[in-house]
Amino acid sequence: MHAIEHDVERPDRETVEAFEEIPSTIVSDVTGNVGLTMDAGIKPAADGVDMAGTAITVKAAPGDNLIIHKAITMAEPGDVLVIDCDGYTDTGHVGELMCESCRANGLAGLVIDGGYRDSREIAEMDFPVYGRGVNPQGPLKQDPGSVNVTVSCGGVSVDPGDIVVGDDDGIAVIPGEGAARVLERAREKLDSEDATREEIRNGTYLFERNGYDELFEELEVVGPEDSIQ
Repeated sequence: MHAIEHDVERPDRETVEAFEEIPSTIVSDVTGNVGLTMDAGIKPAADGVDMAGTAITVKAAPGDNLIIHKAITMAEPGDVLVIDCDGYTDTGHVGELMCESCRANGLAGLVIDGGYRDSREIAEMDFPVYGRGVNPQGPLKQDPGSVNVTVSCGGVSVDPGDIVVGDDDGIAVIPGEGAARVLERAREKLDSEDATREEIRNGTYLFERNGYDELFEELEVVGPEDSIQ
């Protein structure tokens, strides 16, 4: 079954833009590492990227990009295309010209659980692209697909309207309804890390500061003197 939904409930723009200053690692930490970060197979096409935007989700048939072209025309400035191609990397579903179109129309980035091509040109563009692999094989344009339905990308369930944060470490996803609370906790975490960083620079060990030494003492640690001769 294929569906195209034009109406997307987006978080307010101020909240989305605020996540541009929040690293993906911080999002992961404050959401309790509960599966909101995409797997390590989803990699940036270039180093030094930062991205935050609202998800426009795409379910595409592996090897076909017709529905992706349609989704690009539906996206609004500040959106991130999140494309589920079932992890298929034997086709480059997205290339330079499609990414150039996304950039020209103000999109914040593109994430594809599948293959893309024109990797050098994309890496040189000022436009964040993440994917599972690179392949020069061109796609078909014959299968329908869906836009703005729940998809799975990088092992994470993504709904239209979720906030997508990306940097060199990878991609984190924040459900739209809880975005304001996540942002508040992320800012608190950043302030806390600033204070911790100063202590570390003064010689404090995280092992002791965070109580890891107490955890360590609770473990049964076997030393050389305890080994069987």
